[in-house]
Amino acid sequence: MEKTSGSQRGTLKVSESVIITIVKNAALEVDGVDRIPAKQFRIKSLLRSTGDLSDIGVTMSEGVCRIAVSIVAKSGYNVVNVCEQIQEKVKAAVQSMTGVTVSKVDVTVADVEFDSRENE
Repeated sequence: MEKTSGSQRGTLKVSESVIITIVKNAALEVDGVDRIPAKQFRIKSLLRSTGDLSDIGVTMSEGVCRIAVSIVAKSGYNVVNVCEQIQEKVKAAVQSMTGVTVSKVDVTVADVEFDSRENE
């Protein structure tokens, strides 16, 4: 899947892996995000792998992008606020860096990371 744009100067293509990298970096900038978990191992995903094993999905339809990202949240943060910040930051980053319109950013909290010092 690629976003293609043509002009008199030539063709511009933005690959899915570029969008995934932008999503990952934008999400990790949000306070309260510990990490992006790895995708569950599936043979089909191995065959279609883009090289990044993060649990991020990008779907393009008629030039509009829909993004799904899973995160591991840090304990002590309001996960609703963290997810809303991720949605805003990811949408802004993808749109400003690629020119691709983002219709939705779905965020799933896969786990919560508790600091080992809190458990003592």
